[in-house]
Amino acid sequence: MRRLLCFAQGTEGDWEAACPEFDIAVQGRSYEEVYSLLNTAIQDYVQAALQEDRATRARLLNRKAPLLVRVSYVVGFLRAAWASGDDRLRHSFTVPCAA
Repeated sequence: MRRLLCFAQGTEGDWEAACPEFDIAVQGRSYEEVYSLLNTAIQDYVQAALQEDRATRARLLNRKAPLLVRVSYVVGFLRAAWASGDDRLRHSFTVPCAA
């Protein structure tokens, strides 16, 4: 079972979460909402990819966000962990993936 590293950030009522591994992002009103939405989006994406022919499936299951986007998530998360005045809440979490 593969584990995907995902990130969420937001303030009260305005959240976003992303899975840079598949370049999937969602928006919602709470951390719990975006966590659930992202899990569902990943599951739906993987299920749809598994229905494709071998070449397309391989391309879809190895699709990543651009390097600059992936680095910006990690840097933003680390910066927030060290900064005391950041009013946005940030979480990282893993999502199990059968692909």
